[in-house]
Amino acid sequence: MTNNANSRSSSERLAVTVIVLGFFVFVIGRFPGLIRLNLTPGIGLLKITVFLLGISLMTLGGYMYVRATRRQAGPHRLAELMGVRLVGTGLVICYVTGYADILGIGTERSGDTLLFGPLQAAGVALGVLVTVVGLIIYSR
Repeated sequence: MTNNANSRSSSERLAVTVIVLGFFVFVIGRFPGLIRLNLTPGIGLLKITVFLLGISLMTLGGYMYVRATRRQAGPHRLAELMGVRLVGTGLVICYVTGYADILGIGTERSGDTLLFGPLQAAGVALGVLVTVVGLIIYSR
């Protein structure tokens, strides 16, 4: 019993570590000037990729934490499966709206420079909200 508790505790610590790492990657992607990496004006492809990677790491860590702390007995319920799918859907929404200009479905271009406009920011925020709702549904 103690071996299972130790592995569960280490899984929880690993999940929290992934969440914190993802947060730092997100902050670096969104505000690269904090560590003097702001090489280009505006938000370019690399900055969008880095902060989306940070969101993905935070989501992965959240999923790992919920999986480590929820009850393990019995088959998965429908609500749990829906929660996992909502988490994935939220990430897809984040990536599609984040890369909207690159995919050709956005209109926030200024010449060769990409602009991360308010519609894209709202889309990424909506994706994060869907992801959080999915994690809450999965955890219950």
